[in-house]
Amino acid sequence: MTTVRDLNAFVVALLMGLPLALPAMADGEFLQLDYAPGASSVSASVVRGPFGLAFGWSDFESGSAVSANATYGVHVPMLGDGALIRFGPSLRLDEEDQFDLGVKAVFESYSPTSWGSVFVLTDFNTIQNEYLLLGEVSHAASGLNASLAIQGSDEDFQENTLVVGYDIPQSRGRLRLGYRFEAQQVLLGFSVNTF
Repeated sequence: MTTVRDLNAFVVALLMGLPLALPAMADGEFLQLDYAPGASSVSASVVRGPFGLAFGWSDFESGSAVSANATYGVHVPMLGDGALIRFGPSLRLDEEDQFDLGVKAVFESYSPTSWGSVFVLTDFNTIQNEYLLLGEVSHAASGLNASLAIQGSDEDFQENTLVVGYDIPQSRGRLRLGYRFEAQQVLLGFSVNTF
């Protein structure tokens, strides 16, 4: 478990590095709903300038949990025009009223291509040492996209998910169909992305 001293040292180190970074300035909203038997989730985020807020709810076989985080984002020009790092405090509350505080750090990179785009995201949260690695390719002309997500935690959770999506024409919506390999479940989903 992360101690208050660890969190304080981490926050101080981040604050000392802020003057060397350029704030991220992409505004947008994101909403995603995924359904699978015994394992559904909703996630939402809002970004205004360098500031972001995110909320999540998940329902799984052994219970459910809600989470939230607030982040500050900075561009990392040496890693590409669309690369940025976000960091900030996070919290989690499960159905047994277990309340945890932590720190979230995210790296993401969006790269447009001649045929569409490539998006990469790595996400780490000190709460239960949760991690997410995500790679996505999108084909602009067809509206088709595919993503692979690898996620887990130190609470014996591990999942690898392959998703194929279709961008609904003349909208910001996307239909999602995927497969969770560890749970051996098909998932159906929908997302809206205004970034």
